[in-house]
Amino acid sequence: MSLAEVEATWRVDGETPLPECTYDPELHTGPRLTIEITEERAAREAVAREVCATCPARLFCELYALETRPTSGIWAGRTPAEVVEHAAELEDLEVA
Repeated sequence: MSLAEVEATWRVDGETPLPECTYDPELHTGPRLTIEITEERAAREAVAREVCATCPARLFCELYALETRPTSGIWAGRTPAEVVEHAAELEDLEVA
């Protein structure tokens, strides 16, 4: 699917909404210049998951993550390890 096709598919009232992560990218990727402690990272990821839950681009983000297998960040509400687990679950599904 081309970018134009993706944008056309997720248009709302003639507008193409931006993915929620574009408003605060560090929420989904983590800070660039500081080291996060485990508790801070867990809290940030929890908020990122909440943001992803209502994002208009969530389905496209999930498809992208399943295809590219990211190594960091939150993608469609999942960590990279969860993306891999989800991909394995999808592969295990039987096609009727």
